[in-house]
Amino acid sequence: MGKSLRTSPRQSKPIMRTLRMNDATLQIGATLAMLAWSLLARTTLASVAGVCIALWFPASVRIYAAVLRWLPVASGVRAHVEDAPAEQQNELVASCLLTAACAITLLIYTPPAVALADAVALNLASLLVQFDRRNGWLPNALLMPLLLCGLLAGAAMGHASSAIAGAFTAWVLGGVGLFGLSIQRRGNFMSATDVLLLCACGAWTGLGGLWAFLLFAGGGLWSVCALRRTTHLPMVQTVPLYGARPVWRYATALPCALGLLLVFLLQNSPDLPYWVRFMLGGV
Repeated sequence: MGKSLRTSPRQSKPIMRTLRMNDATLQIGATLAMLAWSLLARTTLASVAGVCIALWFPASVRIYAAVLRWLPVASGVRAHVEDAPAEQQNELVASCLLTAACAITLLIYTPPAVALADAVALNLASLLVQFDRRNGWLPNALLMPLLLCGLLAGAAMGHASSAIAGAFTAWVLGGVGLFGLSIQRRGNFMSATDVLLLCACGAWTGLGGLWAFLLFAGGGLWSVCALRRTTHLPMVQTVPLYGARPVWRYATALPCALGLLLVFLLQNSPDLPYWVRFMLGGV
């Protein structure tokens, strides 16, 4: 019995090395696959954009890990730096890979400039999902750039008025909807950061695609509530400041990120009729 206890620490090191090697192999393989696709893109601009997305994928894993590690401490949410478990690290890699894959997919039928702009929104939304899952917290340090980038992207693409109207309408309708849902379900569905997240997503979708985003995000939030009732999973625990009393709330970042992704994928899809793409805010 004592012998097995003495040898267990030695046996754990090869296991950890194997896990890290598999993680690195996945990142290298996915990056090479995206680089290969970029070389076969239909235009030079699409190839350059694909290379940028492919190279950003492994870098995003490391950058996001550092942000997730240090930003809660800098903002007072955590008292000290905490190492992420292996499961959370795997979720982070999968999230970054999914974001890069969706951005590459957008390049197939979307102008490169639009696809890169949408990739910025998807990356910020993906990082917000990680914060929401780990800490139950949506940092303003990410929400404000998401909102400002959405407004700037709308202005650069010639529909600044739609971006502003979408942000304002999402702020009003989202706030009213979350407030009513909180009363009906007797749960905390609403906070200032949740409304700001909806406002930022409205800036990215524009007024034309806002209704579809609210439909997708609302369906995702309903699914989260249904899953919690079925499996009796707890809500997300958030601590606004270190030492404060914990607050229980529903996670809203994941439904919003999925709604944003679906709108981006459908807005310029060539398989949809023009009137459907127009109703989604596309061209």
